[in-house]
Amino acid sequence: MNITRENTGELTATLKIEIVPADYTKAVEKQINDYKKKANLPGFRPGHIPVGLIKKMYGKAVLADEVNKLLSDSLMNYIKDEKIDILGNPLPNIEKDVEVDFDNQTSFTFYFDLGIAPEFSIPFDQNLHVDKYLIQVDNEMINKYVENTRKQFGKPLVSDVSSEEKISEQPDVKKDEPKKEPEVELAEMNAEFFDKVYPGMKIETEEDFRNQVKIDASTSFSSETDKLFFNQATDALVKSTNITMPDSFLKRWLLENNEGKYSPEEIEKNYSSFAESMKWQLIENKIIKENSISITDEDIRQYIRTYLLRQVLTSEIDPEMQKRYDSIVDAFMQNKEQVQRINDQLYNAKMLELFKEKLNIDTKEVSYDEFIKIASSIHTHDHENELGHDHDHEHDHEHEDNKSNQ
Repeated sequence: MNITRENTGELTATLKIEIVPADYTKAVEKQINDYKKKANLPGFRPGHIPVGLIKKMYGKAVLADEVNKLLSDSLMNYIKDEKIDILGNPLPNIEKDVEVDFDNQTSFTFYFDLGIAPEFSIPFDQNLHVDKYLIQVDNEMINKYVENTRKQFGKPLVSDVSSEEKISEQPDVKKDEPKKEPEVELAEMNAEFFDKVYPGMKIETEEDFRNQVKIDASTSFSSETDKLFFNQATDALVKSTNITMPDSFLKRWLLENNEGKYSPEEIEKNYSSFAESMKWQLIENKIIKENSISITDEDIRQYIRTYLLRQVLTSEIDPEMQKRYDSIVDAFMQNKEQVQRINDQLYNAKMLELFKEKLNIDTKEVSYDEFIKIASSIHTHDHENELGHDHDHEHDHEHEDNKSNQ
């Protein structure tokens, strides 16, 4: 086995793989002997079929299988051993490759083109500014929440509810008419009501209650504003990081990898979006490595436990309940798609904290309606085409269970 590398450009190379009989003869002979033991042909006792006949019947297929397996393994092992960080997958070099004749050839030569990931640095040390929106929680929002909550914990007016029930029982009532909401007596703004809404917090005054509502509203909005900030931070990093890509190779890889899903014209038209998406993946993987960001199975299990605990009103869990929760967590961990989704969320959460630490943040206060307009316009701009989101360059934060099944 001989593998040589020829650099064909700044970020491209061609591997020449030469396979000779010494590389595959033992494996082929072993396979032929296995066929000899297992083959069942009329006129021959099991295990007594002549080797020459077995080779005539199966030799070409066995040779092709062993050479292809050897080729695939040696190609991947070379890339791994030489620590070549490739983009996409190796592509056969059509110009140099010749058709293989397994009937007459004993030595084989194959050529593969590689796209190589570029070297670059992430501009965290530069003056990179990213907008971070803060949604103002105004009195109108608080009043609406308070009113809805008082309805939720209020008492139904018995007479009105009874009337509604009597009307709904009549057979001639039209089913397509909207059902009237029963009237309720709003819950009183007192310590009992406050404790129902916020158990254990010992809120005693309306002012304190409204302040807590404001805090909760701000917290609920933070996930939305953080998501937008994360997306804008990634965009800013992509635009500010100087990364050269092997464009010609990647366009060819897209065309061959998608098996006719896209035409060359479509790939050319949408390539810039794809290139930005791949640049972000390169940046993301580099950030993860340089900052030793990792997620363990126990992190995922704890995330699930926390989610389950939010569904109960008590913070105290008895041993029996703990066992039930552990069994639910175990069942959850068997769902690889759910585990991968949580794995990605936890990685993004750590990346988000890193962005907040390393980027210059320009905080802008906006109303909720203004934020929705801003987020919608940015989302529409970022998703004008789908090609940039349709490739399979591996993330460094892919969960290990999924990696092992590839």
